[in-house]
Amino acid sequence: MSKALPLQGIRVVNFGWVWAGPVCGQTLAFLGAEVLKVESYARVDMTRNLPPFAEGKPGPNRSLSNNACWAGNGSVSLNLKEPRARELALQLIAQSDVVIENFGPGVMEKMGLGYATLRGVKEDIVMMSMPGTGLYGPGKDMRTYGLSLTSTTGLDSLVGYKGEGPIPVENAYADPFNGIFGGFAVVAALQHRANTGEGQHIDFSQQEATMQMVGPAYMDYQLNGRVAGTKGNEHPLNGAAPHGVFPCTGDDRWISIAVVTEQEWRALVQAMDNPEWALQAKYATLQERVSHIDELHAALAEWTVHYDDRQLTQQLQEAGVAAAPVLSIGDLLDDPHYRARGTYIEVRHPLDYDVTIYGSYVKLSRSEVEVKPGPIIGQDNDYVFKELLGLPEQAYRQLIDDKVIY
Repeated sequence: MSKALPLQGIRVVNFGWVWAGPVCGQTLAFLGAEVLKVESYARVDMTRNLPPFAEGKPGPNRSLSNNACWAGNGSVSLNLKEPRARELALQLIAQSDVVIENFGPGVMEKMGLGYATLRGVKEDIVMMSMPGTGLYGPGKDMRTYGLSLTSTTGLDSLVGYKGEGPIPVENAYADPFNGIFGGFAVVAALQHRANTGEGQHIDFSQQEATMQMVGPAYMDYQLNGRVAGTKGNEHPLNGAAPHGVFPCTGDDRWISIAVVTEQEWRALVQAMDNPEWALQAKYATLQERVSHIDELHAALAEWTVHYDDRQLTQQLQEAGVAAAPVLSIGDLLDDPHYRARGTYIEVRHPLDYDVTIYGSYVKLSRSEVEVKPGPIIGQDNDYVFKELLGLPEQAYRQLIDDKVIY
């Protein structure tokens, strides 16, 4: 049985920063690519300065967030403000297959690393550009982060308590979403290259990718002229009732329940032991339940509050009702399903501390993915500059002394 990973032999030079670019590299690394993150102590990536830090000791190589978010990436330290660093980067790209960047439009060109230049050293290079809003258009120079992308794509307008104003999405979910989505785009480009011998420059707008998450609301507007707003946890298109989260026993414990079909509604009613309120005519059909959804949710909450979230989940799942416990962050590491799948793993960091990071979200039938924590800055310098690029020892040390390799 073959143990080779699908992208074994593919080398990726990753200029991506913060979260989206490194996750794109991570995705390709999980598929077997060798990924080398280009960074420098001259401008330390903000993700490396995010607490908490291993053993409570701050440092760019000790951020636990960085250890997890950049897992799978290697690291080469090049101070790209120096012309000699640019030349070394081009030499590395000449021996690589993919280049990733998620700067604003024009930044790579200003550094002398635009697509036309890269093609000059590697004609079939695949370049993945991941700007916030794309490489062209009147809004191309908008400065964005993951949080702002959920605003410009309409997602934030849908999040909030029913009938109230928007509550922006708490975390930069657009970043890992775009990183994984972008990894798929790179794989498609590599397949195209394998078939035709041609590389390409991918214009991957993070905004347009994130916009896919508001697809139902977009289609509702196109077809029905309705502008969606905040509905709490109700179904965005009134396609299910009940549809929400309901209190359970314990401190801040909840269960999510979604009922789409009449068969599922009957199963839920039976699981509740056929209470009189649930047999009323106003709950007899989906349309009626949607019309009286506030009353329905209030009555259902009076039932769920007497049950343990996990036990009730099992009971309802066995009855054919879509239900799940609302896990807190503290629940995740001990969840039996996540444990069985290796969703979180403990690894030893090169700086000699243990760290829990994400396991591989790529599961393969014939190959096992090795997951390493996010890298120490420059951990692959010897390999890249001495072995791949063949720099003599004296020249290598001089570049370090001159803070070109830094």
